[in-house]
Amino acid sequence: MSTAPELDRTTATTSPEPAGLFGTGIAVPAAADLPVEIPVDTVGLSPDDKARTKVITSAIRRRSQELRRDHPVLRHQDALGLTAFSVAVLGFVGSGALYLTGALPWYVTLLLSAAFAAVGHEVEHDLIHALYFRRRKAVRYALLFGVWAIRPYTINPVYRIRLHLRHHAYSGLPDDIEEVSITNGKPWGAVRLYSLLDPYVPALIRIVTTRPKDAEDALWRRTILKASIGLTPVAITIWYAFLGLHVASWLGAAVPTSWLQVLTVLTVVWVGPNVWRGFCLHFISSNMHYQGDVEQGNVLQQTQVFNRWYLVPFQVFCLNFGSTHPIHHFYVADPFYVRQLMERDIHPVLAANGVRFNDMGTFKRANRYQMS
Repeated sequence: MSTAPELDRTTATTSPEPAGLFGTGIAVPAAADLPVEIPVDTVGLSPDDKARTKVITSAIRRRSQELRRDHPVLRHQDALGLTAFSVAVLGFVGSGALYLTGALPWYVTLLLSAAFAAVGHEVEHDLIHALYFRRRKAVRYALLFGVWAIRPYTINPVYRIRLHLRHHAYSGLPDDIEEVSITNGKPWGAVRLYSLLDPYVPALIRIVTTRPKDAEDALWRRTILKASIGLTPVAITIWYAFLGLHVASWLGAAVPTSWLQVLTVLTVVWVGPNVWRGFCLHFISSNMHYQGDVEQGNVLQQTQVFNRWYLVPFQVFCLNFGSTHPIHHFYVADPFYVRQLMERDIHPVLAANGVRFNDMGTFKRANRYQMS
């Protein structure tokens, strides 16, 4: 198994695809040459913002190298990635098995499975950046589909690769399909709350009932439809059938008991944990990212550290995402567990160079960066 990539590389070679990233002209890094830098247009940034960004990135890279020097096990990234994958899948399956044998009640199973699925989400994210098995595409894709199997209420990971690279290239802008799709930038209300719980059905309703406003909107619609091919519609069907039949039963309608039993089991051990996990991740992610008035390529404005103590019930089910994800925006070459290890050392650097911490006004501003 390969070791961690060299951390002092600052560029990545690109594929010859003329269309670029969704036809935007942003070159797509070749799979073998991810994970270091995503091409981003930073021409319009002020010298001060560029300097502060460089300070942060250098500090993260330096701490990353120190951690690997002090803890040689961290150099074995493939092995650690495979271990995290195994923990996620075996933990998820094992929790469901314990429920089926009567050893765990449904609510413990749902929460425990959601936590293991959160590990799977981080593994998927690292695989998207080719942080494991960089030159073994078949292995990466096998692992991607493996973690998708325990997270069916998510989009097809093959399509998410380009969505996520686009997120880095256009973070905070209307072109950031990934964040816009999970309500980032939307005003708060019942619609946004429901869309955090289920971002797919509202999106499908919009696709079916309205015409595209412009080329970007048409692109968003096509992307959502393509990315939903696979497990997503299966999970949606199970979830709404479960809810619908239970409501019908409570209202006194005659509902086949066998159907309720099957749907209940599938919901508890497979779909339900991901509905809750997805809500926690979307709530944290859509509010720690800024949206709508961020300068192109200005990483200082793209995210905030979102880690107040009362967010812990959500953070548990997205592996401390609100506290560590800003680190990833500055330097994508580290897997999730390394970001956890460097968190305390890097937070003071982020704060000293203008990254916000716990800006709760984001809720009133619909995630706009500007406070006025």
